[in-house]
Order: sequence, then C-alpha cells, then structure tokens
Amino acid sequence: MRNVVENKKKQPPFQLFFLKSDENQNVEVTEADEIDFEEVKSRLERGESIFITRKREQKADINFIAYELIKEPWYLLRS
Repeated sequence: MRNVVENKKKQPPFQLFFLKSDENQNVEVTEADEIDFEEVKSRLERGESIFITRKREQKADINFIAYELIKEPWYLLRS
C-alpha cells in the first residue's frame, strides 16, 4: 500500500507575464492570489503586453494526475 502525502501549502493561483516593450523584449513573471487590475492598466498604458493564466497544481505522482479541461488564458495587448 502506498501513502500519498499532500502538500498543504497553498500556491498562488495566477501567473502574470509582463512583456516589456524594451530593446531586449524582457519578460517579468509574477505569481499572485489576486489580479491587481490597476497595475495591469498602468502597464498597458506604458506599452507592455500582459499574459495571465491560472497556475496548475503539481501532483506528487504522474499516475495520479487528473487531466482537467484547459481554459483559454487571457492575453491583453494595448492597441
């Protein structure tokens, strides 16, 4: 019999990718429990693009992974 131990530490559910409009096209990645739409608005006004997705939970054993329906991520681009 195999015992499975769950990690009770909650991971932030969102990942935000800030695509900068600089020479090197740098990308800043942050994780958050909530989306700060004021920051999103501010970064869009600076010409950055933003990609927002939900972070998937990691399982201890690949045999126990239940595949869930993948929802479309959000991609915001200032036009």
